[in-house]
Amino acid sequence: MKKYILYLLLISGVVLSSCNKWLEIKPEDRIMEDNLFDSREGFMTALNGVYIEMSSPTLYGGWMQAALFDVLAQYYTEAMGYNTHAYTNYKDFAYEQEEVKKTYQNIWEKYYNLIVNSNTIIEHCDKAKDILGTQYYHIIKGEALALRAFFHFEMLRIWGPIFKENPEGTSIPYAESPIIEVRPLLTGNAVYEKILRDLKAAESLLKDHDPILTEGALFSPGGFGESNDLRYRNLRLNYFAVQALTARAALYCNDRTTALEYARKVVEAVQKEDDEIFPFIIRGNDDQDRVYKTELLFAQYNLKRSEIWKNYFSNSLADANVLRVSDATVNGMYEETDYRYKHQWKKAKSPQEVEQFYFIKYNDVLLSNPDDEKEKLQKEYRYLVPMIRISEMYYIIAECETNPDKALEAINKVRNARALKNLTDYNLLADELEKEYKREFIGEGQLFFYYKRLAKKNIVYGQGYWGPLSVEMTTNKYIPGLPDSEKNNRID
Repeated sequence: MKKYILYLLLISGVVLSSCNKWLEIKPEDRIMEDNLFDSREGFMTALNGVYIEMSSPTLYGGWMQAALFDVLAQYYTEAMGYNTHAYTNYKDFAYEQEEVKKTYQNIWEKYYNLIVNSNTIIEHCDKAKDILGTQYYHIIKGEALALRAFFHFEMLRIWGPIFKENPEGTSIPYAESPIIEVRPLLTGNAVYEKILRDLKAAESLLKDHDPILTEGALFSPGGFGESNDLRYRNLRLNYFAVQALTARAALYCNDRTTALEYARKVVEAVQKEDDEIFPFIIRGNDDQDRVYKTELLFAQYNLKRSEIWKNYFSNSLADANVLRVSDATVNGMYEETDYRYKHQWKKAKSPQEVEQFYFIKYNDVLLSNPDDEKEKLQKEYRYLVPMIRISEMYYIIAECETNPDKALEAINKVRNARALKNLTDYNLLADELEKEYKREFIGEGQLFFYYKRLAKKNIVYGQGYWGPLSVEMTTNKYIPGLPDSEKNNRID
């Protein structure tokens, strides 16, 4: 087996810090590593480092969130035109093309790097209970376990089987220690069982210790001299985010009973009447909040978020590089009253002076006074990248609920929040859910996995002269091969 370098992410300060100093530690050199974990501050530094590194361009500062899987979902097909576009090979599922292979290789390596670091934190937690104290022990270990489950689940969605068709299909290894070694490839169901185990352990650890349960999301800095360690809870895998992730993973892995149970738990806890922790946006309050901050159960805080827009969606990009949905498709996706239509799209001129729609969810926010610290604090959503939304819980309830009235009630909760009329015909629910996934999660990398979960045979991407335009899907299009580095380390 090849030797690897273990990168222990040491990023000083709280999760909002932009500092990104690294300390490289070889697997056999545990003395330096142990020095990090001889204080509570060291544990927080390591944990914050994992969260911050999730915002790298390889993951949720680019490929995973904004580009790769939305390209696969065929959002941008009509606007790509000829085969000269930078993302054509991705759109066409050319997994063996060298650039595409390299992208998937980088994603694989980044995830396992973060998994190893999460495991290092977990390993040290039990050795340092006295150092951490009760609350910090439960929160740090709970979040680290949830992160481990989250990263494995993302990899399962990419490289795992289609559960609806072949849940016992071979998928990925599951790393449960920081030791770098070749692990067996597990079936999809086996990986799901480990994910569910880790999430339930995380839920148990966070219960009664996560301040989100008693004080809410705490999306603001503490008072003078107060630590921010346990604030900004929606930027962490908090108690409710762990439950929501459980619902998402369960539905994806065809465990609809667990999915419905956990989605209901979240909704009932965070949207109690007159006591909402994660309320839907108040329509018209602030049109610049295009990610709908109050609805985010879990989000990334990325000081370079606007670079996502500049790199992928800006009207200054050439036609061969921009990810753009055609005007006809945009108009066909939304009803005119939809707040997502009004907030997240804007007409602008291309470099060729053609006025057309551009996706602006991640464009920067205008400040009336860039030096006004109060305004900066009010508009801190300018750095948020959505990871899990409360709306997804309602979609899960709508899909899994066997009572038609309750299913319609769930989807209408989101529709009403987006200024849409109630859906009254249960027979239209499946089609409307697909439309909702398209509208709600663009730029968030969720739609392709919705298609994969349902084993869609065709992905419709537009309307042609003779009818709907679509891409015929196969198992090989839904599942890329394992990266070469993983295959080459295995002995058949």
